[in-house]
Amino acid sequence: MTIFDHDNLQIKGTFPVLVYDLQMDAISNISSTFVIVKQDKLATGDYVAIRPTDETAILYYGQTTTLDSNDASGIMTLTTNYIWNVFNGDVVIKSYSGDSYEWHIASMVTQYFGAKKILNSVSHSTATQFEISNSDGISVQNFIDYLIRGFKLRNVVIDVKGIDQGMSNGIPFYYPKIDIHQNTETWNFKNDVYTFTDWSVSDSRMLRGYANELWLVDKESTNMEKPTVLAKYWLKKDGSVVKKLDDDVLQPTQLKMYLFDKKATDNPTYDSIASTNLAGNGYNHNIQFSMPVDNNFLPFEKLKLGLQSNIYYNQKVYKSVLTSYSITSDKELVRLTFGNLRFGRKDFIGRD
Repeated sequence: MTIFDHDNLQIKGTFPVLVYDLQMDAISNISSTFVIVKQDKLATGDYVAIRPTDETAILYYGQTTTLDSNDASGIMTLTTNYIWNVFNGDVVIKSYSGDSYEWHIASMVTQYFGAKKILNSVSHSTATQFEISNSDGISVQNFIDYLIRGFKLRNVVIDVKGIDQGMSNGIPFYYPKIDIHQNTETWNFKNDVYTFTDWSVSDSRMLRGYANELWLVDKESTNMEKPTVLAKYWLKKDGSVVKKLDDDVLQPTQLKMYLFDKKATDNPTYDSIASTNLAGNGYNHNIQFSMPVDNNFLPFEKLKLGLQSNIYYNQKVYKSVLTSYSITSDKELVRLTFGNLRFGRKDFIGRD
């Protein structure tokens, strides 16, 4: 572990990690913990870079949120959050579209948080079309929450590619090279491979916790018993959205209403509303399993948030995305969590 001063980004020291619980999660600002020999010069807000022994690749880059020292044992515990913790603030959200969501995020980072020295290097390496519709016209949202929405809709992640060096008054300082990109790599996993153990699979398509029927209703409807229905859509078992009810729609259906304002000038199409509201408007499955850190199937360096996958489990195929993984010092295992996220180009903010 290398620790950098939160103010000047100079190195405070490099220390062996005695105990660790490392968490990488694309849909929550979760904390990790690292135990080292007690150091008096560390402070809350310092940045930490974690590398495997004798390797140069960055495994984790975060910011210290708490320090807990134990004088009797001579150790201290650092609680950290991933680097996007520095984006924990509000931004203005309006209706907006473009050819590169990644450029959009990099621009937002520079505009709202660019004064922070830690953000000397922010790049984007892919370009994904996007469209955002804000029914309120303009609103304020926490930027981390905004990034999580972007991951769910576009599989765009924030990654630290390495550490770069700058000079200030002849003294070197170090900052992360942050890259914003969509993860397009795909791997196949099967539950009959001995490398993968301790499986847990939940599939909410067989539950009633989500809507699989959508009515678009005229907002000006005056008859409560018989509202003006503009269109109807259904979600099939395979995740596709259709305009006609058939045997591939799970019964009984659970109905959701969308109030359509025919007087608005920036209305989305009926199809795009249906896609956003039905085509996996959250998870419809959650899959977890463990694998050894060192294995002959998936090299550890390939383990990246947003990794797309086809998971074959008991004769079913789940098209999934890696949403989180964790590593602890008491086990030589990585715990992986995959979910089915709603990919789509349009994002509706301020609408139920």
